[in-house]
Amino acid sequence: MSRGESGDGRESLDGLSVETAVTAVDDERNDPDRVRETLAIVARDGTVRRAAVDDALANASKVVTTAETRTELAAKNLADVRETAEPVSDVALVSKRVDDFAARLDTVEDRRDALADDVREILARRDDGELYELARRLRRVTAAASEVQRAADDLQFELDSFEEWLTDADRRAAELTDDVDAFAESVSELDGTVDDIAADDADPENGTARRWAAATVHHRVTSLMLSDLRAELAALRTLADREGTDPPSGIEPRLDELQARHEAVGERLADSAEPRWPERFDDQLTALDEALDGREPPVAWAEVEALVEEHCPDIEQ
Repeated sequence: MSRGESGDGRESLDGLSVETAVTAVDDERNDPDRVRETLAIVARDGTVRRAAVDDALANASKVVTTAETRTELAAKNLADVRETAEPVSDVALVSKRVDDFAARLDTVEDRRDALADDVREILARRDDGELYELARRLRRVTAAASEVQRAADDLQFELDSFEEWLTDADRRAAELTDDVDAFAESVSELDGTVDDIAADDADPENGTARRWAAATVHHRVTSLMLSDLRAELAALRTLADREGTDPPSGIEPRLDELQARHEAVGERLADSAEPRWPERFDDQLTALDEALDGREPPVAWAEVEALVEEHCPDIEQ
């Protein structure tokens, strides 16, 4: 509660200049600039006004309405994708992608519903609520609505892309080729890192050790990439057979060659470690292994990235 407001909010900041109101607000959680920006939401011509709450609420409501509309469009896109995918819904890669999209939509819809509750709470307090608290809530709901809109837009874009992937064999093959190229770059990057580790004796117990740990994590994650690529190739062959089109060619021999390179890099990486390094990072690497264990293609890469961030050894300090 601000020092200038009473419990019912009527002896309030109303009528104070924004600059004066900043000093009257007792909010140790924010710096003065943030307080000033928040108060500006319920100000007119540099003066805090209760009447400005209606304008700010109208603006927030527009942002919320846009978020709701984009969420509805994402739901419609998902329904279209389900219909397109239905003939091949027995293909694991397809069904898993659709399920992942559905879970993301559920999350977006939950966040959208929470926005409506927030707006109702602000409406209930607009005439007697503390002005600074109302401004804070308006700021939060507007920011949250913008986040929901972005999430819904991202989901729509990915749904459109996936529907094109389902209906275009050439696009599927091209994307798989791009993914294999990316995996090849990762293996080459690992190879170069191992060369650097083997040649670097400047700081073996600190900088080099941390680089080794980071490379070990990278190697373990890229092993999931390889499994994912093989599963994607199998799915594309199934889809090609259903459609009577040619399956991607030349991919499997390349994956075999890349797998051999990946295994060789892993052996070199293990051999490059000083005796103390595996023990030093054992707890974190074991925890990461356990977290990633059992993950089957198609891999949910956002979840993997979160797990790596949670369990990755402290390699930045």
